[in-house]
Amino acid sequence: MATVSFCIKMMIMFHLHFSVVNACRNDERSYLLDFKGGLDAFSGRLSSWKQFNCCQWEGVLCDHQSGHVVSLDLKNRNYPDVFLTGVIRPSLFNLKYLQYLDLSGNQFTGTTISPQLAKLQRLTFLGLARAGFGGEIPKELGNITTLRHLDLSTMAAPKLESRRFAEWIRNLRSLEYLDMSLVNLSMASEDWGNALSGLSGLREIHLSECGLSGTIPFLLNLTQLSHLHLQLNSFPFPVPAWFQNVSSLVSLDLTSCFLKGSISSDFLHRSSMSNIQLSLNSYLGGVIPHSFANFSTLKTLALAWNNFTGDLPPFGSASGIVFPLWRIDLSHNNLKGGIPSSFGRLSSLQHLDLSYNQLHGLIPLFWDQLSALSELYLENNQLFGTFPHTISKLVRLEKLFLSSNNLNGSISDSLLENLANLKELDFSGNQFAVDISLSWIPQLAQLEYLGLRSCNLQGEIPGFLSTQYSLQNVDLSENHIVGNIPTWLWDLPDLIVLNLSHNQLEGSLPPVISMFNPSIDLHNNSLHGSIPDFTPYYLDMSENRFNGSIPRSICSGYSMIIFLDLSKNGLTDLIPTDLGKCISLIVLNLAQNSLQGEIPEVLGNLAGLQALNLGQNKLQGNIPSSIANCADLQVFDIGNNRFQGNIPVWIGELSELRILSLAFNEFQRSFPPELLTLPNLQILDLSHNNLSGSVPQSLRKLTAMADQSQIDEIEMIQVQQYTYGFGPMLRITFMNQVTVWIKGRETLYSKIISAFKLMDLSYNRLSGNIPHELGDLKGLIALNISSNSLRGKIPESLGGMAHLESLDLSQNMLSGIIPGELVSLTFLSVLNLSYNNLSGLIPQGKQFATFEAASYLGNPNLHGPPLENKTVGSVSGGRGSQLQSNSTGVRGTDTDTDELDRWWAVAVGLCFGVGFASVIAVLCFHLKWSYRCFALLDSFILYLFEH
Repeated sequence: MATVSFCIKMMIMFHLHFSVVNACRNDERSYLLDFKGGLDAFSGRLSSWKQFNCCQWEGVLCDHQSGHVVSLDLKNRNYPDVFLTGVIRPSLFNLKYLQYLDLSGNQFTGTTISPQLAKLQRLTFLGLARAGFGGEIPKELGNITTLRHLDLSTMAAPKLESRRFAEWIRNLRSLEYLDMSLVNLSMASEDWGNALSGLSGLREIHLSECGLSGTIPFLLNLTQLSHLHLQLNSFPFPVPAWFQNVSSLVSLDLTSCFLKGSISSDFLHRSSMSNIQLSLNSYLGGVIPHSFANFSTLKTLALAWNNFTGDLPPFGSASGIVFPLWRIDLSHNNLKGGIPSSFGRLSSLQHLDLSYNQLHGLIPLFWDQLSALSELYLENNQLFGTFPHTISKLVRLEKLFLSSNNLNGSISDSLLENLANLKELDFSGNQFAVDISLSWIPQLAQLEYLGLRSCNLQGEIPGFLSTQYSLQNVDLSENHIVGNIPTWLWDLPDLIVLNLSHNQLEGSLPPVISMFNPSIDLHNNSLHGSIPDFTPYYLDMSENRFNGSIPRSICSGYSMIIFLDLSKNGLTDLIPTDLGKCISLIVLNLAQNSLQGEIPEVLGNLAGLQALNLGQNKLQGNIPSSIANCADLQVFDIGNNRFQGNIPVWIGELSELRILSLAFNEFQRSFPPELLTLPNLQILDLSHNNLSGSVPQSLRKLTAMADQSQIDEIEMIQVQQYTYGFGPMLRITFMNQVTVWIKGRETLYSKIISAFKLMDLSYNRLSGNIPHELGDLKGLIALNISSNSLRGKIPESLGGMAHLESLDLSQNMLSGIIPGELVSLTFLSVLNLSYNNLSGLIPQGKQFATFEAASYLGNPNLHGPPLENKTVGSVSGGRGSQLQSNSTGVRGTDTDTDELDRWWAVAVGLCFGVGFASVIAVLCFHLKWSYRCFALLDSFILYLFEH
């Protein structure tokens, strides 16, 4: 009995001992409760913080012997609805036995990191990543010398920064892991590299997008360094040679660091790296070292978006090596040659991206040996031949992109039958003939993206798509598809992107489309009827035959539409005021319809608008001043309407404006000087209005027109391109279009060379002289100020506009000689000086030798080629001999006054013959008509005299 009693006592004492040991201390419990009082926990995140024993609370860990709280793990692990907010009370820093603290992933927005963290002198792990902290990192963190893991990586906003980084980081001698990605270190001392090199235990350094610059510091003393990730900083120097001697380095990421030069062939000499990422360094080039091809530890190689040339390294060519490579990305370079057959030995390869290079030749047949391959990108190369049938044996293949090559042959359903795991497939832009039977029911249950642009598709929309319930993105554009759009296509449950543009589709659309925020491109078809009621994200229905009104539903509810192009249809009625609710709009193009009324004032609510094209409608009234709120506007085209009044002065506030077209309206008064404050303006078209006054002299303020820095590289680019991603591999591009008169004809430019700059002031009532300052616009390629009432001489300064291709000064009242300086305009292909009062010898040489007589008609006092001589050279010393003697000069003279008097007498006589009264009326009431009358008569007399 005594023995039993003793055993019971021992059990009670044992139980009491462990009950005391496992219960947290009262003071630390109170600290934790006070800390909790400053927090706002959603969804009951800290609901367990009620019991007496805080060691059993969520995220709390105590020492089994002392009962002290040693770990507090409140990291938000991908549960966006259970994050912590509020303030961090100082009571937290009284937990002096704390070794592990993780508050990552919460939302302490705007809270600064407290210097009192330094009181936690036993901390070995501190995680405050992406928790909303901002402001300066306290230098007191350097006093926690026990730290081995420090993660202060942040988000774009609010922004953490450290001006004294090098000062405090050097004290953390025990540090093994450092992540301060997106922390602003741009103001830190340049000694940050030396500070890190003294931390001999460092294994991982993550300092991406920190604003670091200069050279990559020498870190050879870090003999245990395994991960060095410095991407998105600025190190505009060659890849450091010391990397090749860091045998411990496993992962190197210098993506987008402005690296330049080439990579040494000894780069991997002593390395055991498995992950190399040097993409997005456009000045990094040369030949990819062939030593990469046979490196036995390499698993990931990413050298995309660089400037590498030469052939592909022969990966897998060495015998006796099992290559662990599972990801190769060499896309967006200038690599040439074929795909080496040795790639077939990379049995572990899962991801291969060779797209956007200059590879040529046949696609090899080794694909059936790469049984692990899940992603293959070969698009935008120069590969030719037929579709390699061995690709159809890659049963794990999920993404296949062969678009924009020179591939041919037939794509049948049998080639795709085994690819049951395909999610993304793109054959666009080849010479394939897609031959899929109407009865085919594919096993592609996971297909999300299908690209068959320009694949010679005939007939109606392929019926097999009706079974693809996972489809999100379909591109069947630029084919020969006919018929109606089937109703089942609109019912695909996951479809959000549809591109059927450039086909021959007919019929109407359903009255309502139930898709939520879809991106739809149906432009350039023959669809008709009304535009359906729905709320899109991207919508292009231009170049069809739609009629009726613009639906108000486009901007209803939670509309996030960014792109709306309904141009070139038959839309009527008013522009709906509901468009003012589309506050996300970047592009609005309603041109070439029959819209009426005024521009709604509410369009000024579209603060992010970059392109507004309302040209070629029947709009009228004044331009609402609210458009001045669209501060990002780059294209403003309201030409070919019925607008009246003055050109608004607030247009001068649109500092981003690149294209301004107000042509073919009824604007009056003078040229607004406020337009001269637009530094980015490249195209200005004010033609066919009623503008009066003189051409301003301070044209030099149009700095984009004066700038010719881009002229040296004449290449076709899009004036403004917007590219957005919707799901896998969607690329939607908008090209602004502008209609201009150049080289004697109306031209619609949807692509404009980067330096294309034009000014058109023609068909107005401008008077006075052509200002000398016009020649300062040296970037202009086309200049048209014809059909005005300009007088005086042609400024010699126009000869300095070296890149001018088209110059039209016709139908004015200009006088004097043609400046010889114009001969230096070697790019000039169109010149029209007709119907002025110019005199003297036409300059000869260079481009002037190519201009025909039409360039000079209506100037009776001009002579020389290409105009025929006015007199036959039979009279010694007469006009004919004078023309011959001046034929090689740059400028002519006008000394034969007797002959001119004779021409004037004939002209006056003919004018009397037409009718004395009409002549008097013309002379008295309209000088411009008078001038044109005499110019026409002069030309007629010259014609009679010469024939």
